[in-house]
Amino acid sequence: MIKLRNFNLEKIDKIKHYSLLMKLNRDKNINKYISHNFISFLDKHEAKSDDKMEIGKAYVVNKDKKNIGVVGTLDMSSTGVVEVWYSVDKDLRGKGYGEKVLAQVTPYLIENIKGLNDIELKIDKNNKASKKVALRNGYILDDEDKELGIDIYHYFGKH
Repeated sequence: MIKLRNFNLEKIDKIKHYSLLMKLNRDKNINKYISHNFISFLDKHEAKSDDKMEIGKAYVVNKDKKNIGVVGTLDMSSTGVVEVWYSVDKDLRGKGYGEKVLAQVTPYLIENIKGLNDIELKIDKNNKASKKVALRNGYILDDEDKELGIDIYHYFGKH
């Protein structure tokens, strides 16, 4: 288990985390973002380590034994950019969990990932809540992909 300030990150266990994973799998907004089945996506990003966050892997976020959502990264680019993605259980959205998780994952990555030069978030243009989460955590709107309808935020690039 990876201990952050207020949250823990666990390797995904499809039996232990079944309820959360099925809820997230049925979320249209998540599947729109990844453009295919969420469970299949997680299969490709299954973590091996349970004591340090790995690039390109996904973890269940929990607090006080309550599963909050899932957070992960995609592979690091040749220029040292890592995309962070997260999803909070639909029943827990609007309670500040996304903001707090990103506030703890960002410094963890900065301190623990060698070669990291920038952290990127890709957020649907219509997702006002995630845009607020990004801005409140020091991410800066840097670019947009009009074709995909995505705003791209960066943490280091514009500081």
